[in-house]
Amino acid sequence: MSSEDGWAIQQLMNRYTEGACRRDWPQVLGTFAPTGVWSVPARGIELTGHEAIRPAMSGFVDQMDYFVQMNSAAVIEVDGDSATAKSVIRECGKFTGRDEALEVLGHYTDDLVRTPEGWKFARRTFTSFGLHRFALLAGPAF
Repeated sequence: MSSEDGWAIQQLMNRYTEGACRRDWPQVLGTFAPTGVWSVPARGIELTGHEAIRPAMSGFVDQMDYFVQMNSAAVIEVDGDSATAKSVIRECGKFTGRDEALEVLGHYTDDLVRTPEGWKFARRTFTSFGLHRFALLAGPAF
């Protein structure tokens, strides 16, 4: 694997995460190949293509006042014009209109493809380690 490929794939993952935090769905969907798949097997989700993926992602985040996703540095393997990546993810957010928060801990397993526009997700599969909901307690203002 060239260091350029590894850097480009990590940047792709960073664009996905940063876009999700800002609800920039064109940016998030731009990380997927046109026929890319977003899969969450535990929830029975298997969506193909940008038009199918967008409402599922935005529907989840739209129930939050804020949403933050943090991705880890990935373990990346490149084989020509295809690659795999594995990374740990943490998501948290506050539900709109409630003093309740959500934390999701999990793992992404990615299949990637090199396109004329650069590396894209061919398949992005999320496996949850745990999902936690908890009450938010009032604290001091900053």
